[in-house]
Amino acid sequence: MYQCQMGKQTMGTPGVALCHRSDNKLYRLQTGQTPIVKANLYDDYGMDNFPNGFNAVVAVISYTGYDMDDAMIINKSADERGFGYGTMYKTEKVDLALNRSRGDPITQHFGFGNDEWPKEWLEKLDEDGLPYIGTYVEEGDPICAYFDDTLNKTKIKTYHSSEPAYIEEVNLIGDESNKFQELQTVSIKYRIRRTPQIGDKFSSRHGQKGVCSRKWPTIDMPFSETGIQPDIIINPHAFPSRMTIGMFVESLAGKAGALHGIAQDSTPWIFNESDTPADYFGDQLAKAGYNYHGNEPMYSGATGEELRADIYVGVVYYQRLRHMVNDKFQVRSTGPVNSLTMQPVKGRKRHGGIRVGEMERDALIGHGTSFLLQDRLLNSSDYTQASVCRECGSILTTQQSVPRIGSISTVCCRRCSMRFEDAKKLLNKSEDGEGVFIDDSQIWEDGQGNKFVGGNETTTVAIPFVLKYLDSELSAMGIRLRYNVEPK
Repeated sequence: MYQCQMGKQTMGTPGVALCHRSDNKLYRLQTGQTPIVKANLYDDYGMDNFPNGFNAVVAVISYTGYDMDDAMIINKSADERGFGYGTMYKTEKVDLALNRSRGDPITQHFGFGNDEWPKEWLEKLDEDGLPYIGTYVEEGDPICAYFDDTLNKTKIKTYHSSEPAYIEEVNLIGDESNKFQELQTVSIKYRIRRTPQIGDKFSSRHGQKGVCSRKWPTIDMPFSETGIQPDIIINPHAFPSRMTIGMFVESLAGKAGALHGIAQDSTPWIFNESDTPADYFGDQLAKAGYNYHGNEPMYSGATGEELRADIYVGVVYYQRLRHMVNDKFQVRSTGPVNSLTMQPVKGRKRHGGIRVGEMERDALIGHGTSFLLQDRLLNSSDYTQASVCRECGSILTTQQSVPRIGSISTVCCRRCSMRFEDAKKLLNKSEDGEGVFIDDSQIWEDGQGNKFVGGNETTTVAIPFVLKYLDSELSAMGIRLRYNVEPK
């Protein structure tokens, strides 16, 4: 039942006419094999025309600790020989008529003009401005060139993905309405190599899915008395609670089939209580000189000592799934930010960050990680420095003054200051104001010709920028926030 879901996610063989396909994204397993253990209907349905897996030597052993929680260790040499090797095909269309209205004359043509352009482009492109088949392209490399009549200039389209690729196929696409019109669209198919990486997903045909946790060197892999080293190591704790006994039986049958060179029948309901599959395949193993139960003594690759327990080793048909870490990983140091909140944008395609949500915040608070909270929610998010008035407690009314000759610019509060003219009038009206005058050092300008006096009691604080945004939103609704700042 679980295999019904896994089978739809396999990185198998999507079709036999791949050279004529132009899918947006296509996965293909290059090292597909026919399973040693298969049902009768497998051949009747012609499943071998579309292989979606490979036969792997699997050892069930808790080895090194890198196989915890459904992780699996892959033999590094097996990986270098093509174990699970696959490719991904991507198709990109370049349409020169995209911004041209219907009926307008053609002004852009594939190829190079007589103007000046870098001659390095010819390393990747032919005289028609199209890429050579098999060309290796990286981010920023030209994939096609075209000449613009209106600008009298040669332009190029570049490869945008950060993952290197090979040019697999180039097709010029015509318009059915006018067969004799100049072709304006080109379809470019890329071939991207996908060797198994740490984090890629694999599965047997019994729902035993897991990710590759480590590529282990062959010299350190356990080996049997006959010198066989497993391609995959999985943890024995994957079986007791799930009770996927079919994988044990397939391991026995695959091992017996590989030793005798025959395909084993896995059609259900052909065995019974008196004639069990363990006995049937166990007899075949015994005749080949192996343990009846499929166990083998194995030796540590690191020390050469025999392991204290016999290890269950067999051949299981494994599938590589299309969930790969290269398509899912998200990492960001610096990048685009939201113009309103000044916080990092979301989304992997936009080079955004991963949000530390409310539950993550509560977990950090529960662990008392004060500096980590400050780092995630302030320093690495929307850290900004704002000026706040000590008298009125506002961050919205502070303003940078225009420096006067012989002085430096300061930050003052417009709410707590007074216009220079009003201050003079107030001074003249006061009875005891004789002999009192306003010092020039107390006067500041806002850059629009207005002079003010006072409002100098400001200080700089570090806040999240979104707090300033919240203050602005609330002030628009007639709500004023007041911040109490410690005295000097």
